[in-house]
Amino acid sequence: MSEMKNPWEVFDSFDPASFRGKESAPVQWPLKLWKAPKVSPYYHRAHLLIAADCSAFSYDGFHDGCAAGKVLLICCPDTDFDIATRLCDILKNNDILSVTVVKMAARCCGELLEEVKQALRVCRKAIPLQYTNLLISGENLEEDAEDDGSGELQS
Repeated sequence: MSEMKNPWEVFDSFDPASFRGKESAPVQWPLKLWKAPKVSPYYHRAHLLIAADCSAFSYDGFHDGCAAGKVLLICCPDTDFDIATRLCDILKNNDILSVTVVKMAARCCGELLEEVKQALRVCRKAIPLQYTNLLISGENLEEDAEDDGSGELQS
């Protein structure tokens, strides 16, 4: 009887550092969280970037400063439905190494970080979380990450 082939074999040597110094073009498609598959080889041992739809347009350093080395998923907490549930499905079904949230310091982005935290709580995985707030003028307002021992990086 032949041995079963590991479908993730090609991705076991995935190294997010391989993105650094290269164009920060997305490695997967689609980018919208609500359209993204729940299981994908691109997520295997990946660092996820959950970004507000408008963040890449507002911050000219987005691709090099935020997206390099990460698998990008975009959403809008003001218009997208059930971000926490969709993200939880991705987190539960894949080997995610970390999650980074990039959001705007605007009313419409207010719930994005809480939606991601909810997904992390529900999926019951200790995945580090970090976040960045961007000013509407395009400046990087803050970048925060602290490890409280739960696996969640928080401010």
